Amino acid sequence: MKLKLIPKNEQELSKLFVLIFPLTLLLSSLLSFLRDSYFTFANLLPNNQIFNYGFLDRLSTKASFGFVYATIICLTFAYLFSKSLGRVAVLFPLLFLTLLGFIGTEFLDIVLTFFYQDNLNITGTISVVLLLKILVAFGLFGLASLNLLAKKETTIFASAQFIYGAIVFYFLSLLIARSELIVFTDSLLITSLYTSTHIYVGISFIYLAIIHFLMTKPIDATLFSKTLSSITFWGFLFLLPWTSYKYYFGSILPNWLENVSIYLSLSLIIPLLAFTVNYIKTTQTRETEMNKSANLMNFSVILFLITNVLHIVSSFENLLPLVGLTNFQNVISYGYFGSLILVAVSLTYYLIPKLFGRSVKYSLLEDLVFSGLKLTYLFLLVNNFLIGVNSGYSWNAAANAGSPSIYGEGFNIVWSLVGINYSANTFISLLFLGVTTLFFISIIRTVSSGEITTVEEMVFSNE
Repeated sequence: MKLKLIPKNEQELSKLFVLIFPLTLLLSSLLSFLRDSYFTFANLLPNNQIFNYGFLDRLSTKASFGFVYATIICLTFAYLFSKSLGRVAVLFPLLFLTLLGFIGTEFLDIVLTFFYQDNLNITGTISVVLLLKILVAFGLFGLASLNLLAKKETTIFASAQFIYGAIVFYFLSLLIARSELIVFTDSLLITSLYTSTHIYVGISFIYLAIIHFLMTKPIDATLFSKTLSSITFWGFLFLLPWTSYKYYFGSILPNWLENVSIYLSLSLIIPLLAFTVNYIKTTQTRETEMNKSANLMNFSVILFLITNVLHIVSSFENLLPLVGLTNFQNVISYGYFGSLILVAVSLTYYLIPKLFGRSVKYSLLEDLVFSGLKLTYLFLLVNNFLIGVNSGYSWNAAANAGSPSIYGEGFNIVWSLVGINYSANTFISLLFLGVTTLFFISIIRTVSSGEITTVEEMVFSNE
């Protein structure tokens, strides 16, 4: 295994992020397990500032939706962006430093949270670190724009389009996080808009960038329709940023904003259908049989579709008590993030022979990784869906009866319905920790001792 300290091109840089990705995923799964374990066994641990569920939940969120997400953005940008544009990256040394700073600031955010817990803003970030994130994100946005302007052709491939959109919305989410709080309504607006831009749009766009590549190149298929790809891109771009306000229906937010969020959430069916048809028709033209890694891609598509369907169904929460879910927003976030993780794992196994010249032997270890990832996220979504149904139904029933369920006997009734599900999250987190450990071992074993194969050569230039 050869890994240069200072890479000279996108191909060498991609190797670095292929190795970093399993490490960040392992860290994220470890923090998730610690968080859920504390929630289940809180009475067995000392009650101090470190062993605190809110603190562990904040760290887990930073590791998953921050550190892991940033690593996947760097991996896709380093390998797919230039490839989709058909030219070598402009100002590559600066791009190399920017991508390292991109994941470096996210890791710094996790570390400094231990020491400055009282200086966090509404999104859980220290102001100085947030400013560094904005500067790095602006730099990546500028470099991506320069590469787009330097392209001679009038059109770009769908992957580059989605990657650029994800970077733009990641940058916007950081600007939103710096917004000033004046009244309580501002905190709801900022939290909702930050969630929409950072998780819904950003994660969805990186996922769609990877999936548009994997459903064509690895299986030798031809994209069915560029028009459907454009509908998917512009549909999600204009609709997703508005879709999280509906979770605050009946709150102090303006009614018109909540209603707009409900109607635009229903409109998600248009880009979702465009993506579904494009994916099915494209994969039907494949000339190469799908391996086990490609089957994981198929499962990620199913998970992505289910997540968006739940996102649409949640628009009826003001009409049906069963979908007025306390934890429904977590289900949506886990669904988008889980889809991204699954497709990123599939991309990693595809890139190993291309970048390292080592073929992947799909042995029992890889089978355990693929099956474990599928079961983990399936259990996670189902379990949190049940938490939302039970707690949401109980809360609505108690509210209609005039008996609040946030304390006393009402709280005990609600907890009796959801307590076992929260305990189940600990088992799911342990399963995910085990799977990510096996994934890390699988990657290290493959790049160090896999059978030698042909390395992919870069054939594009700036001429």
